[in-house]
Amino acid sequence: MKSPISHIARALALIVALCVACNASSAETSNKTKGSFAWGAEAGGSIDMSANDMSTIDFTAYFGYKRNWIKFIGVGAEIDIMLNNSCRSFPVYLSFKSNFRNKPSLLFMDLRGGISVNYLPSDYSQSGAYAYGGLGINLASGKNFASHISIGYTFKQYRDFDTREGKNIKMNDVHLATVRLGITF
Repeated sequence: MKSPISHIARALALIVALCVACNASSAETSNKTKGSFAWGAEAGGSIDMSANDMSTIDFTAYFGYKRNWIKFIGVGAEIDIMLNNSCRSFPVYLSFKSNFRNKPSLLFMDLRGGISVNYLPSDYSQSGAYAYGGLGINLASGKNFASHISIGYTFKQYRDFDTREGKNIKMNDVHLATVRLGITF
């Protein structure tokens, strides 16, 4: 059985190839609005709403493509550091941000979906589904950058597990309220 990491690597390679192909095809057309490569970073925090003591500080990096009404489409990776315990979470996801208009606007939709590799107590690790849906607010922007704040809901899937001592640890899925401050170039 192949590891989730090999599936992630394949998905990332496919997405990068698609972004490069889209960028190459947009260079061949003579539209007045050209697409371009985009990358960015975010920092924020999440509050656990499911009473699992899994509130986090989050750091995110992403790269992909932007054009017209697509503010960003691509892949990203995140580091989530739990505040009250030694757990860590590493989501890898597809991201889509858009205001569905060709004109600039104050608000945009931010959607992410993928998997999260979770490192839990007793040196146990597992992977599960990851999803984020939020509302973004555009802040300052210039010719080569745009900053934003995003407020939304994060879901991470967890499963029960047995420790080496034979103790069964019950884990519930984690539901988080998330706030992020980010910049895209």
